Amino acid sequence: MNLNAQDALERILSKAKAVGAQTADAMFEESESLSVEVFEGAVKNLERSDNVGIGLRVLVDGRPGYSFTERLTEEAIERCARDAVALSRFTDPIDIDLPLLSVGASGHDLDLIDPSAAEWTPDQMVMACLEAEEEARAADPRIHNVPHLGTTRSRGRMLLANSKGFRGSRESASVSFGIGVVARESEIDKMGWEGISWRNAANLAPKAMAQEAVSRAVSMLGAKPISPGKIPVVFDERVSGQFLGIFLGSFLADAVQKGQSRLVGKIGEQISVAGFSLSTQPHLKGMSGSKLFDGEGVLTHPRALVEDGVLRGFLHNLETSRKDGILPTGDATRSYTGKVSAGFSNLMVKSSTEVSKEKIFCAYPKILHVVKMEGSTACNAVSGDISIGVQGYLIENGCTIPVDRVSLSGNFFDILYKLEACGDRYRPGIHSSFVPALVFSEMSLAS
Repeated sequence: MNLNAQDALERILSKAKAVGAQTADAMFEESESLSVEVFEGAVKNLERSDNVGIGLRVLVDGRPGYSFTERLTEEAIERCARDAVALSRFTDPIDIDLPLLSVGASGHDLDLIDPSAAEWTPDQMVMACLEAEEEARAADPRIHNVPHLGTTRSRGRMLLANSKGFRGSRESASVSFGIGVVARESEIDKMGWEGISWRNAANLAPKAMAQEAVSRAVSMLGAKPISPGKIPVVFDERVSGQFLGIFLGSFLADAVQKGQSRLVGKIGEQISVAGFSLSTQPHLKGMSGSKLFDGEGVLTHPRALVEDGVLRGFLHNLETSRKDGILPTGDATRSYTGKVSAGFSNLMVKSSTEVSKEKIFCAYPKILHVVKMEGSTACNAVSGDISIGVQGYLIENGCTIPVDRVSLSGNFFDILYKLEACGDRYRPGIHSSFVPALVFSEMSLAS
């Protein structure tokens, strides 16, 4: 017989103590989703997915042991506890204190649930896809195919508990829609994509998204390489977070402590142009990274890692904060299947110089507007070296020319000093990366 989530948490903590753990914490997660895919006017795939599991971390004489199970029976819970304690014999001790129950770990509304998400029926989901497909095909005769078209509704719940009294929970629900179209001209194909997630299905606009995807695909027809050299570059807000994300591992305290970051020893130093700020913002209403407590039960709070260009700190969990001799920062991340790490809870970038993209384009006689990145395998997150293929538009003297088969190179830590401005808006929807368009005075371009 399966236990309910709360009983399973209490039972696994009790079993852990009974078999030798001095302290322990456990995370329960469950999720459900319904996805619809449509192709050429017919449902291609309709899939329901449900996942549930509980993960345990024990400390035996300071040595951590980890185990998880996806069966919430008495037998599975006991086996999980025994395995975690047994595995602790093979690990090195860590110095952490699990948090006590804290005021503010529950009861505060972050607007992560909207009942309408669960009420979006399969019929409505299919209809939204069919309408979008029809709109895309009618929008331009050059639309050859609509290979990517789908929508999802999802809901999740997480419970965290430890042997020192902490209890916390988090629930969320969302809907998403995406469409990718192929425009063809002279036997050359170009893809255009638009996708978004919201809490409320009423905020989705499938027809308008189809039109946007078509516009993006058609605008890239005739794209070609351009001459190599150095050029100002603006990363559109659609890809700026993706670009920045390649190098965010440098802000993890664990990487810094292991010497795997260029930011070692630079707290209090200037690492970018003045006016640039980078922060973690866990209390933004409705956003996917929002949370009241982190993966270890530490209360979260907004915090700047870079302020006015100066490095102020790193992302910590309990172990790394103790190593650095600082108070816990509330940045721990974790799933029931894995170990504890750290990460941003809604990354936010701001600049003292924020302007519209239209003004950015007018400010430079020649600038590359990047709207798509084509892989980052040649980038090195530790050294900061950049080598990445991009697509976009060369804007020169008021003329816009589509560009592809080019690559940008440089070093991330160097170009932070070449950041001249940020855009004045973030991409819409619910997500965890709030990075506006980024304008760099110069990057190297190769074709």
